[in-house]
Amino acid sequence: MSAAAFLKAGTSTSPAASLTGAQKCAILLLVLEESQASEMLAGMTPTEVQQVGEAMLTVAEIDPIAIDHVLDEFLARTAQVAALDSQGRQVRQRLGAALGTPRAETIIEKIGPPAAGRRFAVLDWVDAPGLAKLIADEHPQAIAVVLAHLPETRAAATLDALPEDVQPDVATRLATLEPVNIHDLAALEADLEAKLRGVGTQRDTAKLAGTDFAAAVIKKARGRGPLLEALMGVNAELAAELESQQFIFEDLLGLSQKDMQLVLREVDPALLAVAMKGASATLKDFIFGAMSKRAASQLQDELAERGPMKRSEVEAAQRDLCRTVRRLGDSGALTLPTSGEAML
Repeated sequence: MSAAAFLKAGTSTSPAASLTGAQKCAILLLVLEESQASEMLAGMTPTEVQQVGEAMLTVAEIDPIAIDHVLDEFLARTAQVAALDSQGRQVRQRLGAALGTPRAETIIEKIGPPAAGRRFAVLDWVDAPGLAKLIADEHPQAIAVVLAHLPETRAAATLDALPEDVQPDVATRLATLEPVNIHDLAALEADLEAKLRGVGTQRDTAKLAGTDFAAAVIKKARGRGPLLEALMGVNAELAAELESQQFIFEDLLGLSQKDMQLVLREVDPALLAVAMKGASATLKDFIFGAMSKRAASQLQDELAERGPMKRSEVEAAQRDLCRTVRRLGDSGALTLPTSGEAML
């Protein structure tokens, strides 16, 4: 029984019954030799590794009796499992030795998991934006093959992060993808692994701060205005990016109805209609609520008539509208909900 399977173990009536599967797995890994624990962790998915890592922090001071019961439970469950090679390693080694690598690979692919392993599993450690950047210079057909091996949600996020001019071609190829030669798959996987060795993965690096974090800090700072003005003299491009995040489109929900009405008087109705194409249902209701029934009805009709629009156009309209709100806030005409200064 693998440690990953132990994550999904059910509860029992032992002193360890109140522990989650992740906590039981964490206890098991903590009492093993480091090399054994590392081997078990290597067989887990990124999500499982995160779950167990977080659980390790919660079992630092656990009753020794509970630890004994966790180990007993693990041994009992292991005794019921007769799998000699759940990861397929022995199958791959034996076939490789008997048939040679090329012939063995063909047979292993036909056998399928777990003997064949899962294609592109190393990409699990790369987030969607990072993966999009990694494969952006590949042929659209190769990109489609990679996306086809990802879970739907992750494939969608990766496609969304690719350059806009590439997305239609990739989507077309994804929809019409034919079976791919296993040797071509292996070559593509090897190329991507080589790329990853050059740039690293989430396993190798830790992101600290960044523009999003800096913008959030500046947003809460009392000296926000002078700070951004000073930064403009040091790095105008960075200052503009940070300034754009001080008030984003969804922050409109934090305005009072009176302030929202002021904003509506200041912005071009055509610009508002474009910006609202990307608004949440909650934000749309809030904006409509700040209008007269007639004006709201007209805007709703215009939104329906416009049809689909390019995301870049919608985001540009939202940025323009946010600049108007920030200008009104800086002038004192309205109160920005993101201000770090306390209200009395």
